[in-house]
Amino acid sequence: MSPRACHFVVIAVSAVSAACASVSRSSGPRYLVTDGAIDVALGMRLCVAVDPADVRGVWWWEPGATGCDSRSTGPDLFRPDGASVVRSAGSMIVSFRLGTHSDTRPFVDVRLRVDGNQMRSEETGAQVSVKRRTALDVPLVPPRAMMNHPH
Repeated sequence: MSPRACHFVVIAVSAVSAACASVSRSSGPRYLVTDGAIDVALGMRLCVAVDPADVRGVWWWEPGATGCDSRSTGPDLFRPDGASVVRSAGSMIVSFRLGTHSDTRPFVDVRLRVDGNQMRSEETGAQVSVKRRTALDVPLVPPRAMMNHPH
């Protein structure tokens, strides 16, 4: 094989290796999900999921019987208004607008910072760990107290 042909083979193998590495990274767990509910404002404790690859990739729900691994709200996860995911210098800022039941403060602008495996509310200072998940299939399982008291 000529040196030129060998060079072509090395480039082709390198390109295939890089493509395979890219595919294997993207097929891993896609979402960052709070391990427990985080106090975002006014005592509102929410579970939050983020897709770091999507600039609007934010979802929230109220925890269910098993915490953030289930939900007490629905029919699905909520996509908040004004959602934004901004990555910079090893961290991520997640922000969105959330309606409240307060006449004096009808909405709050939630701002969360993700550093490594921790998420912190910039308003309340509350902090929870995050874990990676491949899917956002969070089952509706209300806490027992809610199941015993029909509305």
